Amino acid sequence: MTLHSLAFELEPFREPELHAMHLAGEVSRFGIPGFEFYLPLGCVPTRNQRAQSLLPLMRPGRTITGRTARWVHVGGAAPKRAELSRRSGRPLLIDDLVDCRFRRLKSLDLTEIAGLVLTTPERTLRDLRREGHDTEAEALRALVEAPI
Repeated sequence: MTLHSLAFELEPFREPELHAMHLAGEVSRFGIPGFEFYLPLGCVPTRNQRAQSLLPLMRPGRTITGRTARWVHVGGAAPKRAELSRRSGRPLLIDDLVDCRFRRLKSLDLTEIAGLVLTTPERTLRDLRREGHDTEAEALRALVEAPI
């Protein structure tokens, strides 16, 4: 489990201290179970902070996909499990909190945020619709359809 602070002012504190501060209502905890992070009260996680929280999952050939990519792109409620795809079909045991599947993705369907490789908003929207996650897709639609 990865619990840490992504806020500069909380960096001096270790996880047990941050946890105690959370229980006392002094900081907020955000993120996907197993990859949570703390921020000062009243702060809303940025896209970069959401991406940084998942960096422990990154290895060459891995891509954050599905509901997890939606969460990084637009925020909102974090999914219960991290979703990632990888180019290799070899079995991968990461964690019970991570859904991993074999999928080759085209480079034009990928983007990088704060060092995290994930599917583009457009690709993520298509994947969510195809997999029947209409509520998740709707949360992403405004970003995809926004004029540039």
